[in-house]
Amino acid sequence: MKKILVPLFLLMIFLSPLNIRDVKGEIHPSPKKTGSQQEAVSICRNRVNIPISEMHWIYVPQFASELHTDLQLAFLAGQLISNGSVDASSCPAGGLRLDGYANACGLAASSELVGELQNDFDEQILQAWKDYGVPPVLLKQMIRYESQFWPGKWGEYHYGLGHLTYFGAHTSLYWRPELYKELCGVSGSCEGDIDFQQINYLLNLMDAYCPTCKNKIDLVKAQNSIAYLAEAVYAHCEQTARIVYNATKTSPGLVVDYPTIWKLTLMNYNVGPTCVFNSMRSAYNFTQSKVTWWDVGHFTGDDQCKRGIYYANQITEKFYNFPTE
Repeated sequence: MKKILVPLFLLMIFLSPLNIRDVKGEIHPSPKKTGSQQEAVSICRNRVNIPISEMHWIYVPQFASELHTDLQLAFLAGQLISNGSVDASSCPAGGLRLDGYANACGLAASSELVGELQNDFDEQILQAWKDYGVPPVLLKQMIRYESQFWPGKWGEYHYGLGHLTYFGAHTSLYWRPELYKELCGVSGSCEGDIDFQQINYLLNLMDAYCPTCKNKIDLVKAQNSIAYLAEAVYAHCEQTARIVYNATKTSPGLVVDYPTIWKLTLMNYNVGPTCVFNSMRSAYNFTQSKVTWWDVGHFTGDDQCKRGIYYANQITEKFYNFPTE
């Protein structure tokens, strides 16, 4: 569930307030003013020619109930036990392992509540698809992988259901200007660059831990946070499309398909834009045409960047048996 924090100077390579600068130092005009960026945004919604083999995570259910899961989640169970929401006092070690995850007895004691919480966000996840274009199965699988549906803060740097970080929040506010306008109007001045106040406000919207609430969770706040998380994920897709353009000097839609742009988005969310840029540039230099997800993985040599490949593969692994479109 840990994400690697990308150093700020690497992040700013991709997030200059006035221009988008690629790793080689070449400056491109602001994406909000170029035709290439308009295409870069559209590829995140361009659901065409999707291979049947990818439909288990790309498929869009008609009803939220199709997203139902019944998983044993040891991290979530451990949080519920340690916060007093589940009584596991009769279990060995109070139902907890040394790492804070639930042991087998703790899992059994918390199974009912774990089953309930992991499906409390399905309606909002499907609505986020309608509002922002983030594939709903991808989003639910991402939440499962990141937080196991525990919507509080984890460690010092990871917030909410999607474990959004400071850098992820900055990316979200930059690439989703309407979100920036919404939050800066509440958190402070909308003049100047994105600042700590706006970023912290977004991160606090992710954290639904509530000591006085039932199960120590502000469930309404957690459900509302899905929309902000979806905007954050979609912002990373917009950024990723621009990275593909910077790495290949070719319109993203001519280089990668819809499933690949979203896997690259997950890679970007996890290990940052530099890894995506380097992998795409190496792959495209070899293929000089379409780049598949296999190509990306093959040309990812750095161990840190490989973690992003693993992350995307885990989230998009086959879990549901949806019908084909």
